[in-house]
Amino acid sequence: MSAPTRTVVANGTVVDGFGGVPWVGDVLISGGRIEALVPGGSRPESGYDAAVVDATGHVVSPGFVDIHCHSDLTRFAYPVNESRITQGITTEVVGNCGMSAAPTGNDARTFASLIATIDVTPETPRPWSTVSEWLDALDRTPSTTNVAALVGHGSARHTAAGQTTGDPTIQATARVVREALDTGCVGASLGLMYAPGESAPPEELRAIGEEVASAGALFAAHLRDYRAAAIRGSVAEVVEASGGARIQISHLRATSPEPGFADILEHVESLRDRFDIAADCYPYIAGHTTLVQILPSSVRAGGPSEVLKMGSNPSLLAALLEASGWRPDQIIIMKAARSAEAVGDSPVNHSAPWAWLADLLLSNDGLVDVAVESGFWRDVDSALRKDWVTIGSDGTALSPDHQISAPHPRSWGAFPAAFRRMRDNGIGLATAVRRMSVASAERVRVPSGLRPGAPADIAVFDELTFDSDASFGHPARPATGLLHVFVNGRQVVANGRPTSERPGRLRRAGETT
Repeated sequence: MSAPTRTVVANGTVVDGFGGVPWVGDVLISGGRIEALVPGGSRPESGYDAAVVDATGHVVSPGFVDIHCHSDLTRFAYPVNESRITQGITTEVVGNCGMSAAPTGNDARTFASLIATIDVTPETPRPWSTVSEWLDALDRTPSTTNVAALVGHGSARHTAAGQTTGDPTIQATARVVREALDTGCVGASLGLMYAPGESAPPEELRAIGEEVASAGALFAAHLRDYRAAAIRGSVAEVVEASGGARIQISHLRATSPEPGFADILEHVESLRDRFDIAADCYPYIAGHTTLVQILPSSVRAGGPSEVLKMGSNPSLLAALLEASGWRPDQIIIMKAARSAEAVGDSPVNHSAPWAWLADLLLSNDGLVDVAVESGFWRDVDSALRKDWVTIGSDGTALSPDHQISAPHPRSWGAFPAAFRRMRDNGIGLATAVRRMSVASAERVRVPSGLRPGAPADIAVFDELTFDSDASFGHPARPATGLLHVFVNGRQVVANGRPTSERPGRLRRAGETT
């Protein structure tokens, strides 16, 4: 007798991801898709010709869609994607914050410095230069999770600069973005706090927005300034540039102590009457960025190489760091390739903290990553209460063996931590699941949700114990309470442990099933 070719996830509390009322029953999987949803009272008396995964007493939901992550390169190094699947993520959207792994342009060294904050596996082969070649590589590489890609405006601008003389022309940058959208990218991202996007004129941003709007794609934006007093203006800049495209405000938060974040949320909500605008957030008060980014904007605009020129005098660079407005105890070193001993350290542990940071920056060619405590739990909770705010980890696909950099705990725990925080704030089960799955998928227009014919991307977890145990001290800890995960019908997590299956696939623009 042959083994069953179908699988039934049996007797769980089914939460469809669309906001429907949870019900107890079975999800039948066949051929990588959901064949049927069967309420408990309607299951056949003779059972199913299917392998059975018992979900009694547990939630059966769509796999989670991470609308904002940076696995552009790491999914090649760590194709099992343990940090993703062990928290229930089944689809990742890469290419955020203006930084995508392609196009690379002709100046490899400069490009490497521009995407340094997402390049935590520098030895990973990357045999591509165009977006088409990068997407093909994503498509060909067996991995556990699905992936969709945005093209980064910074990467496109860098490439356009190599095709023109002097500064990139508006038309050249727009053409690069248009080609990426035609190739299958689901949108474009801005990184208005990062070089080279930080220097783009308004006309260029509008040209990008018009291309995105014409393609019916997503216009995601790392804002120019996340200080509470500046967010409104930063949002207005993106709205003005959008050309009517769907706008996604990346990791919406405030990084300064003055009040007003609740007013900002209400302002964005009012904009939703006229614009298709939404946001994502993560459940942490510490961000992860490059050390260059905490310098004054007038200094960092040229990128790490220009910072090094201006800071060739270590005393000057130390003074600039001290003038940035941050405190030494807010900073943890996350990556410093030439100073492995510094990873996990904080400048507060040194007698001259700013001089120590300056020396670290200079000795690592400006390529130092830091975690900066720059948010407030009251604001996190305010964002999580908004129905138009979905969950994006801002994290990366990693293995437990990753040692080149110190992971932010969000890479391993953003979704369970967000789920627990939403539930503790009184948000219902169906709503929390929708905002971790279908709501994000709809923004990017990739498939998600439990319905017949849909790809069988499914998470099974314990509603009461699903949470994150990851911390800065121990970041590589899988979620608690997660039992099973399916991607395209194949089980990638069984009883909390990754399997050897790698059924993930590339989701190109225009795919709906």
